[in-house]
Amino acid sequence: MGGAEFGTAKYLSKKLKAKGLQKLRFYCQVCEKQCRDENGFKSHNKSPSHERRIAQLKPKDVDLYTERFEKDFLRLLRISHGEKKIEANKFYNEFIQDRDHIHMNATRFHSLTKFILHLGKTGKVRLHGLDGGDINDLDVDEGKIFINYIDDSYENMMRQDKLRELEESESSEQDIKIKILKKQMEDGRKEARILDSEDEDQQKTALPVGKISLTLSRPGGKGKVTKKRKNVFKSPR
Repeated sequence: MGGAEFGTAKYLSKKLKAKGLQKLRFYCQVCEKQCRDENGFKSHNKSPSHERRIAQLKPKDVDLYTERFEKDFLRLLRISHGEKKIEANKFYNEFIQDRDHIHMNATRFHSLTKFILHLGKTGKVRLHGLDGGDINDLDVDEGKIFINYIDDSYENMMRQDKLRELEESESSEQDIKIKILKKQMEDGRKEARILDSEDEDQQKTALPVGKISLTLSRPGGKGKVTKKRKNVFKSPR
């Protein structure tokens, strides 16, 4: 993998990162002494006090530093970001802001990449950005690898279970409301069909609308009889 070209933004970014992490390279965790540069660090390593401390150092001390480094790293990741994703190198820069943190050069990990891979293999963090590539070619310093904390604590598992139960309960309640609404709509349609049928029956049996003529007659069926008057001036035959 080729390096960044001189003068490019990537080149300057790497230089700034190296400058920011330079003091960490020259810090002696055993003696808790910060050296200014590489020459000072070499001189410190040759000092009698440092050699005496190194002679007293045991493998379990390295394991203790490693355990504390990992524990502090994961604790800050959980507190600061929870289970959200964050770029691995960016978070490491956040972690080393604490001047009292255990330095990586005192642990059994010689690079951030190996440490992040260790966390991923042990199931303590989830790795993102591998894209099916060779894990041996992984380089965290490139800024393409993201991590997120895996909270497998009892409290978190109980909280997740309660959230799932709440979601299922809300889903069931919503289903019941939908069923009730559908039933009401179906009942409304049935009632509307019944009313329409009754209206049609009433229209069929109704009297015709229009002018009505009535003929009235006297009882008995006989008309009025007019009595003929006698003419007194006419002589009888």
